[in-house]
Amino acid sequence: MRRILLFLFLLLNVTIFSQEKFAWITDTHIGYDGADKDLTEVVGLINSFDDIKFVVATGDITEKGMNSELELANSILNKLDKPLFIIPGNHDTKWSESGCTKFKELWDDDKFIHTSGNTVYIGMNSGITLKGGGGHFTPEDIQWLKDELSEIDTSKEIIFFTHHPLDEDIDNWYKAVNILRNYKIKAVLHGHGHNNKILSYNGIPAAMGRSTLSKDKKSYGFTLVENNNDAMIFSEVTKDTLPRYWGTIHKVKKLKIPYHQPPEFKNNGADIIWQKDMNVSLSAQPLFWNDKVYIVDYSGLLTCLDSSGTVLWDYDMFGDVISKPVISDGIIAAATLQGDLAILNAKTGEQIQTIGFDEAIIAPLKIFNYTGPNNLLIRKQTKSNAAILITTSSGKVICYDLETIQQHWMNNDAKGMIESEPLIIGNKIIYGSWDTHLYCIDNKRGSTIWKWQASKSFYYSPAACEPVTDGKNLYIATPEKFVYAIDLRQGLTIWKKNNYKAWESIGISRDKRKLFVKSFKDHFHVVSAITTNWVKDINMKFGVDTMPTTPIEWNNLILFGAKNGNVYLLDKKYKYKSLLFLGDARVHSVQQVGYNTFLASNMDGQIVVFKLYNN
Repeated sequence: MRRILLFLFLLLNVTIFSQEKFAWITDTHIGYDGADKDLTEVVGLINSFDDIKFVVATGDITEKGMNSELELANSILNKLDKPLFIIPGNHDTKWSESGCTKFKELWDDDKFIHTSGNTVYIGMNSGITLKGGGGHFTPEDIQWLKDELSEIDTSKEIIFFTHHPLDEDIDNWYKAVNILRNYKIKAVLHGHGHNNKILSYNGIPAAMGRSTLSKDKKSYGFTLVENNNDAMIFSEVTKDTLPRYWGTIHKVKKLKIPYHQPPEFKNNGADIIWQKDMNVSLSAQPLFWNDKVYIVDYSGLLTCLDSSGTVLWDYDMFGDVISKPVISDGIIAAATLQGDLAILNAKTGEQIQTIGFDEAIIAPLKIFNYTGPNNLLIRKQTKSNAAILITTSSGKVICYDLETIQQHWMNNDAKGMIESEPLIIGNKIIYGSWDTHLYCIDNKRGSTIWKWQASKSFYYSPAACEPVTDGKNLYIATPEKFVYAIDLRQGLTIWKKNNYKAWESIGISRDKRKLFVKSFKDHFHVVSAITTNWVKDINMKFGVDTMPTTPIEWNNLILFGAKNGNVYLLDKKYKYKSLLFLGDARVHSVQQVGYNTFLASNMDGQIVVFKLYNN
C-alpha cells in the first residue's frame, strides 16, 4: 500500500511540476504611437519572472517594417534577460524598405527551432515580402520545416508558431499541416488577432495571443505559457504582474489531423508551349528576351531558360533579389537588396562588371533611350543610347549609361521607398513613393516636373500600383480604393472615383479608351476612361485580392493574374473563366511576349509560356 501511495505521489508530482514557463509576446507594432513604451514595460515585466525560461515573439514586431522601427524594437528586446525566439508578421514584411533583409540581419533569421526537454518549438514566417492581405509559406521554408523535423526524435512534442492563423489566412496552410501531422504536434500559437482565444485549425488545437499594446496606457501585457506534461496553460500578465488565467490546451495523445491533397495545376484552354516549376520564391517577375526566360529568385540565383524551359546557365548574385532584371544590347542587368548591380552577357551569363550602392534596390529596373546631355568621362565603344534607370528604397532615382555604367543624373526628391516599376512616356518618368507622392521627372536631366498627392496618409501612398496612360492622362489605383485620372502635363487631378473599390491594380485597353480595374473583392470593372461610366461590372467571385497586377488586352480578350493563383480570361462579351491555375501562390502580371504568346508566373516559381488563338 505504501508503495502504491508513493508511486501515486511521484506521478502527481511529475504531472504538476514537470513544466516550463515561457513568455509569449506578439503584435508589438513598434512605430505605432506609444508602442515602444508598452514593449519596454513588458520587457521589464518578463524580466521580473525568474521562472520564465525564454520568450517567443510571433510577428508584427513593427508597424511598417521600416529599418528604424526594427532597430528600435531590437534595442528594446535586447534588454530581455532570457533567450528570444522571433518571427515577423505581415506589418514587418508589407512595407519593408529592406525587402525583409533587415529583420534577418538583426535577429539572424526569420524562423526558429528550439528544443527544450521533450518539446520542440518551431516558428515560421507567414508574411509575404512587400505584399499584404494574408500570409504564405515560401517553398524554401516548407523545405526547411521538412528537413528540421526529419532530424528530431519523433517522441518529442511539437509546438508550432506563426503570425497568421494556420487556416485560409495563409493560402498554402495545408503544406505545413501535411508535414506537422506526421509528428507529435500539440498546438499552434499565433498572433494577428490581438485577442486571447483558444481555437482549433484542421484538427490542431490553437491559441491566439493578445498584443502587447495598451488600450488605456495601463493595460500593456503579455501571455505567460505553462507547458506541462498534459496541458498548456495560458495566463495574461499586465501591469500588476499577477497572472490571470484565460485558457488551456489539453494535450490529446493522438490528434486526428486529416491530410489535405494539394491542388493541381489546371489548364482551361491555353496552348502551353512549356511549363516549369522552379519551386523557389519569385518576388521578381521573370523576364522574356530572344525566346529565353530569365528568372532571379529571392536568394539571388539568376537563371536563363531556353525555349523549352531547359536551364542554359545560372549566376549567383550573392544577395537577395526582388527587382525584375532588364536586357538591352545583349546585356542583362540585375540588382540586389544589398545594393549591388550586376551586368552580364545575356547569352552566356558571363559577368561584365558590378557596381555597389549603399541601399536596397526594390523596384524593377528600367531601360530607355537616353537623349540628354552627354557628360561621360569614359568614351563609349558603341552608338547605343541605352540607359538603365535604378530606383532605391530611400527614394533616389539614378540614370546610368548601360554600356559604361557611368551616371547621367540622379534625382533624390522622393523621401520614401519606390516599389513599383516606373512608367516612361515621352520625356517623362512617372513613379510613386511611400512618401505619399507620385512624381514626374524629366528623363534627360532628372529634374522634377511635378509631384502629386491624394492623401497625406502613408498607408494610402500611390507606390505599389503601376500607373497606365492614354498619352494625355495618367490613371492609378491607390490603397484607399480610389481610381484617379491625373493630367500628364501638369499633374492635376482630372477626376477620382471610389465606386470601383480598386486595390492597386489597373490596366488600359489597346485603344486607350477603356480602363480595366481589379477591385479589392470579387469584381472586375471595365470603365470608360473618358466618361468614367461603367462599360461592364463583372462579379468574378475571386474573393479578396490584394495582389497588385496590371490587366492586359489582346484581340479583345482581357488577361490578369490574381491572388488566388488563377490567371483569368475575359472574352469580348465579358464572359470569364480561369484560364490557368498555377497553385496556391500569388500570380504576377501576365506578360505578352509575342503576337499571341504570353508568360505567366507565380511567387512560388511556377512558370508557364502559352499561346492563345483567335476564335
